[in-house]
Amino acid sequence: MHEASSLPTTIGEGKMREVTPVWEDTWRKLVVIRLRAGALLDDHSTKFPITIHAFLGSGTLRVAGREYPLTPGVVVPVDAHVIHSVQADPEIAILVTFFRHAGAATVSAS
Repeated sequence: MHEASSLPTTIGEGKMREVTPVWEDTWRKLVVIRLRAGALLDDHSTKFPITIHAFLGSGTLRVAGREYPLTPGVVVPVDAHVIHSVQADPEIAILVTFFRHAGAATVSAS
């Protein structure tokens, strides 16, 4: 199924940490996470591989001992079960894509 979704164009007012589902199917789940006022999304991991795509504001992603500056347009892949955190500086919006059942299906490049 193909559907279009729109991402927010501003971070706006709200809770210090806000998670908004964007789209979900058997293979993927997309959520927007907004962090405000220097909020920290503390160390955690996911059972699926993910990508973290910064699209508004700025912050820092910490993954496996490395730091990645997050600014609009930066995309960082994170493997399943890897500890990571995101710190807003001072606010950031990221699109997180969870790849469910990764490796269960492959697509031929030919």
